[in-house]
Amino acid sequence: MDGLLFIAGLALFLCLVVLPISVVISLGRGNRNQREIAQLTLTISQLQKQVDDLRFVENGRARPTPTPEHVVQPVVAKKTHDFAAHAAQPPAVKPVADIVPPSITVPLTPAVAAIPLPQPPATKPAADIPQEPKNDLLSGLVSWFMQGNPLAKLGVLLLFFGLAYLMKYTVERDMLPIEFRLIGAAAASGVLLWLGWRLRAKQTLYALILQGGAVGALYITVFGAFRLYQLLPHTLAFGLMLVICAASVGLAVMQRALSLAMLASIGGYLSPLLLSTGGGSYIALFSYYLLLSLGILTISVWQPWRPLNLLGFVFSFGVAGLWGVNNYLPEYYLGCQLFLIANIVIFGVLCLALTLRAQLPGEKIIDGTLLFGPPLIGFGMQYLITRQWEFGPAFSALGFGLAYLLLAWAVLKRYPSLGRMLAVSSLALGGVFTTLAIPLALSAEWTSMAWALEGLGILWLGRQQKQIRMSLSGSGLLVLALASALVALGAGMTTLSFTLVFAVLALTWLAAAFLWRDMGGDAVFRQVVSRGLLAGGILLWLVCLLGFTGRLPLYYRQGAFLALALLTLSVVLWRWAAQRLAWLELRYSIWLLWPAMLAMLMSQLNGLDPLLASGWLNLVWLLALSVAYWLLKREAGSLPLLRLQQGLHLSLFWLVVFALGYEVLWHTLRLPWGMDEWQLGLQMGFLSLIMLATHGALRKGCWPFDEHRQLYGAIALAPLAALALLLLLVGNVLDGVSMGWHYLPLLNPLEEGAGFALLALVTLGLFVRREYPQYATLLRRILPLFTLAALFWWGNGTILRALAYYADIAWRVDTLWGSRLVQTTFALLWMLIALIVMVWSTRRGQREVWFGGAALLGIVIVKLILVDSARGGGLARAISFIGVAILVLIVGYFSPLPPKAVRGKAPTVASERGNV
Repeated sequence: MDGLLFIAGLALFLCLVVLPISVVISLGRGNRNQREIAQLTLTISQLQKQVDDLRFVENGRARPTPTPEHVVQPVVAKKTHDFAAHAAQPPAVKPVADIVPPSITVPLTPAVAAIPLPQPPATKPAADIPQEPKNDLLSGLVSWFMQGNPLAKLGVLLLFFGLAYLMKYTVERDMLPIEFRLIGAAAASGVLLWLGWRLRAKQTLYALILQGGAVGALYITVFGAFRLYQLLPHTLAFGLMLVICAASVGLAVMQRALSLAMLASIGGYLSPLLLSTGGGSYIALFSYYLLLSLGILTISVWQPWRPLNLLGFVFSFGVAGLWGVNNYLPEYYLGCQLFLIANIVIFGVLCLALTLRAQLPGEKIIDGTLLFGPPLIGFGMQYLITRQWEFGPAFSALGFGLAYLLLAWAVLKRYPSLGRMLAVSSLALGGVFTTLAIPLALSAEWTSMAWALEGLGILWLGRQQKQIRMSLSGSGLLVLALASALVALGAGMTTLSFTLVFAVLALTWLAAAFLWRDMGGDAVFRQVVSRGLLAGGILLWLVCLLGFTGRLPLYYRQGAFLALALLTLSVVLWRWAAQRLAWLELRYSIWLLWPAMLAMLMSQLNGLDPLLASGWLNLVWLLALSVAYWLLKREAGSLPLLRLQQGLHLSLFWLVVFALGYEVLWHTLRLPWGMDEWQLGLQMGFLSLIMLATHGALRKGCWPFDEHRQLYGAIALAPLAALALLLLLVGNVLDGVSMGWHYLPLLNPLEEGAGFALLALVTLGLFVRREYPQYATLLRRILPLFTLAALFWWGNGTILRALAYYADIAWRVDTLWGSRLVQTTFALLWMLIALIVMVWSTRRGQREVWFGGAALLGIVIVKLILVDSARGGGLARAISFIGVAILVLIVGYFSPLPPKAVRGKAPTVASERGNV
C-alpha cells in the first residue's frame, strides 16, 4: 500500500509541478534558439557579401548590386521568464581583414570604400553592469536551478528520492541483505559518476548533473552504512567522506563546475554532523572544517566562486556558533581562538582579495556579505570567548580594528584603483572596532572624551579628503560621545570628571562646527550642520560652567557669581577667537552675556535681599557690566539690524536701572513707621535723578547716550516717566509730616521729590519736542497744559498740608472738607488763579486759555453757592462771597473776552468793544 501511495504521489508531482516547469523552460529555450539562429544567419550573410565584394575588387571590377530576393529579419525577442532571459552570446567572428591574403594590395575605389562594414554589436558599458552582487540566497538557488539543464537537475533530485524510498521499501520487507543494498547504491553511484565523466565533452551540463548526483549518492551511502547499519567504523567512514569531498572538488575545478563544487562542499561540511556520535573532539571538528575552508580558499585561486565562499562562511561560522553556545568552556579558548582567526582571515580577507584579483578593469564588485559578515559575527564569538577577562573584549576589538586598518593600507597599496572600495570599507571597519574598544576598556566618562576626540579627528580627515560621508561619521561619533557623557552623568560623576568631560565635549563640538564651515558639498546643509554643532558646543560649555560652579562647596550666591565671572571671561575669549578665525556665527554668541546677567540678577532678587548684601562679590557685576559696554562699543555695529543694536542698548540700560531701583526700593520700604513721605520722596528723587542724569549725558555727548539719542532720551525713559507720573498722583495725598520733623512748605522730602520729578518730566517733554519734529506741534500745546495742571495739583496740596499743619486740622477727608478755613482759602485761591489766567489770556489774545480761567471761576461760584452757603451764616461765608465778588469785578474790568482772530490782521480789544 505504501508503494502504491509513493507511485501515486510521484505521478501527481510530475504532472502538477515538473510538467508545467518543463513546458515553460522548453518555450524559453525555443525562443532563445530562434534568436540565435537568426543572428547567426544574418552574420553569415554579411560575411558572404563582404567576401564577394573583395573578390570582385581583386578581379578589378565592381560587383553588380543584386536585387535582394530575401532578407532575413532578426527575430524580435519576446518577453519570457527570467530564467530564459540570458541568451548565449554568438561566437566571436574573425574580422574580414584576416580573410584577405596579405599579398593582395589592390587600392580600393571610392565605390568599394563606401561599402559599409558590419559593426560589432554594441556592448553594454561597464558603468551599466550591476556593481553589487545579489545577496538573496533564495533567488540565487532558484537562478542556479533554472540555468543550464533544469530537467536533468530535477531528474537527479527525483532519483535521490526514488532510491531513498526504494531502500526503505526493501528494508521494510527484508527483500535484500543490508550489504547488497549498500553495494548496489555504491555501484549505481559509481555508474552515474563514470557516465557523467564520459559525457563531459558532449553534454557538459548533463554530465555535471550526473556527477553531482553520483557524489550525493556516495555521501548518503557512506552515511547509511555508518549511522543506520553500523557496518563502517567512524574513522573509515569519515575518511571515505573526506576522499569523496576531495575527489569531487577536484572534478569541479577541472571542469569549472560550480554546482559540483557546491555539492561536494555541502557533503563535506555535513559529514561530521551526520557521522557524529556526540563524543567527538571539538579540535578534530574545527581542524576538519578549517581544512575544508582552506580547500575553498585554494579553489578561489583558480575559480573565485562567490556561492562557494558563502557556503563555507555559513557552515564554518554557523556550526562553530551553535557548538559554542552549548559546549564552550574557558579551557577551550586556544583552539577556538585559532579557528576563529583562521576563518576570519580566510573568508573575510583572502577570499575577498582573490575575488578582487579576478575582477575585470572597470568593475567594482565587493561582496558585502563576506566583507562585513566574518568580522561582525567573528567579533560576537570573540566577545563570548574573552568575556571572562576584564579587558579581553576591549583588546579583541582593538585587535580587530588594527587588523582591518592594516588591511585597508595593504589593499590600497596593492590595488590602488580596483581595491579602493574594499580599502574604504576596511578602513570603516577598522575605525568602528577601534572605537568599540574604548567603551569596552574604559568607563563612560573616558569613553565620551575618547569618542569626542576620535570623532573630531575623523571629521578633520574627511575635510582634508573632501569626504562628506567620513565627516558625517565623525559628527555622529560626537553625538555618541554626548550620549556616553549623559549615561555617565546619570550614573554619578565627580566634579573633576564632570568638568573635564563636558569641557572636552564643548571644545570638540566647537572645533567641529568650525571645520564644517569650509566643508564641500551643499552650502545650506553645511551651514545647518555647522550652526547646529556651534549651538551644541556653546550649550555644552554653559553646562560645564554651571555644573562646575554648582558642584563646588560654595554658598549658592558665590557659585552664581563665579559662573557669571567665568562666562564673562568666556565671552571675551569667544570674541577674540571669532576675530582671529573670521567666524561670524561665533561672534554672535558673545551676546549671551545679556541673559546671563539677567539670570544672575533674578537669582539675587530671589532671596529678597539687597544687592549690596553680596559684598565684595558685586565686583563681578563691575566686571560683567564693563565687558558688556565694551562689547556694545566694539561689536554692536556688526549686527545686521539696527533694531538688534537698539535692543541690546535698551535691555542693558533697563537692567542697570532695575538693579539700582530695586536697591532703592528695598531700603526705602524698610524705613521706620511715620516715614512714608521719605519713602515716596526718595523714590521720586531716584527716578528724576536717572532721567536728569541721562539728559545731562546727552547734552554733553557722552557714549553710548549720544550714539542713540532718541533711544536713551525718550524710549528708555518712558517707563520711568510713567512711574514718576503715578508717584506724583499718589504722593500728593500725604500730609507731608514725618516723624520727628516739622512741616515746612516746599522744604520737605515729599515736595522736593515731587519738584525734581516734575522737572524731569518737563525736561523729557522738551527733549521729545526737539528730537521728534512730527510731535512738536502737539507737544507745544500739551506740555504747558501738563505743567500747569501738575503745578495746580501740587500747589493745592502744599496749601492744604500747610493749613492742616499750622491750623491743627486733622488730616482726614471729613475734617478737611468741613473746615471753613480750608473752604474759604481755596475759594479765594482758585478765584485769584482764575483772575491771573484770564488777565494773562486777554493780554495774549488766547481765547482758549481765557475760557479755562472762566471755567475755574465758574467752579468757584458753584462752590460758593452749593458748599459755602449750605453751611449757614458766619463771617467766613461772608468774607468768601465778598472776596469772590470783588475779584469777579476786577476780572470783568481787566480781562474781557479776547476777540476772535480776523483773517488778514491780528485781533484787538477795541474791535471787540464795539460789539458790547
